[in-house]
Amino acid sequence: GTVLLWILGILLGIVLLALVIVLVLLNIRAGIEAVGVTGEVSVEARYGPVRIPLYPDRVTEKKKEETEAEQKKSEENEKKTSEKLGLSLPKDGLDVGEIAGTVRDFLSDLTDRLRISRLRARIVIGTDDAAQTGILLGQAAALCGIIVPFLENTFDMQDYHVSADADFNADHTEWAFTVNCSIRPISLVRVLLRHGKPMYKLYKKYFK
Repeated sequence: GTVLLWILGILLGIVLLALVIVLVLLNIRAGIEAVGVTGEVSVEARYGPVRIPLYPDRVTEKKKEETEAEQKKSEENEKKTSEKLGLSLPKDGLDVGEIAGTVRDFLSDLTDRLRISRLRARIVIGTDDAAQTGILLGQAAALCGIIVPFLENTFDMQDYHVSADADFNADHTEWAFTVNCSIRPISLVRVLLRHGKPMYKLYKKYFK
């Protein structure tokens, strides 16, 4: 009986220690680096010299490698798959109000919590219809005109550049972004619990 109590006490101590470590890490400001280029996105968290890959994780990368190996067997299947990746621009254009409202609500909740040291984003719009490309370019420019001033007035950003352009000879849209920021993970979790659903809905609407 005494030995069992000792074992239970040790296990309980280990669990409590793990909980304390997790709580400490959640409250320490962590750096986040996110980089994306037309369908490829990677996100890393930094605690000092330690880097923790958040996306894609090892399981996701392994599945991706297996998928790519299978795709090489058929050029036609590879083409169909590549058409499903990346930014999906709807035929009726962008809902500027929905995008701006959702993003501003999300970022407003991060005021005094999020520090942005670097933000660079660029989108080059291309469709198989020149008229539609022009409409989408105007909407993207309007969206930049709403969000960028909001970011300037809300966050102290030293290095940032956001632009929207169009390639009327291209039949697909290309984009790229780099974000370096820092936040306490516990704060990010709270904000995601409040705004995760509308942000995910927006993601599913425009990314496939």
